[in-house]
Amino acid sequence: MHKSFKSSNFLNAIDKYAKKRRKKITDELEKIEERELKKAETEIVEDVNTMIQRELMAMKNKILIEVSHKEIEERKKVSIRRRDMIKEMFFECKEKLLGYTKSEKYLGSLKEYAEKIAKVLDGFDDVKLFVKKDDLKYEEEIKKVFGKKCEVISAEDIEIGGIKGFSETRGLIADETLDAKLKEQKDWAAENFGVLLV
Repeated sequence: MHKSFKSSNFLNAIDKYAKKRRKKITDELEKIEERELKKAETEIVEDVNTMIQRELMAMKNKILIEVSHKEIEERKKVSIRRRDMIKEMFFECKEKLLGYTKSEKYLGSLKEYAEKIAKVLDGFDDVKLFVKKDDLKYEEEIKKVFGKKCEVISAEDIEIGGIKGFSETRGLIADETLDAKLKEQKDWAAENFGVLLV
């Protein structure tokens, strides 16, 4: 019996030791599992955060690109509208100038232009004064104010009115046409407003 008791104690001790070892191993496995789970959880959270940041950045970039495109489109519309408004304004100016050339005051302006050209082309005998076809009716008044020998000729490139003087000998031009004055204003608008009036 003594042997059996010893064996039973031995088996109990082994069983107790095995249970202790198993508990220790189980505890360690649980700790390892808990650590691995926390690690995996942290990695998943980091991955999700990184993914969210990427998505947010992609959405932000998409929105910025859309806003940029819309801004460019709106600027283009504004630019086109500004160009159209300036075109309309110059068209109206041209129409008013054409109306002015049909008024009684216009002859006074033609005389002033003839005086200015006479000062610039003073001393030349080969002066030609160009006017639009409709203004040939003022030929005598223009020659009288010009005061020197000159020839008054109709010019196709003068649409609105005024006078352009030319001395062939000197190659000098004195332009007092309403067409040139309107073109100067168009050039000024193009320079100051960045609008080409084509």
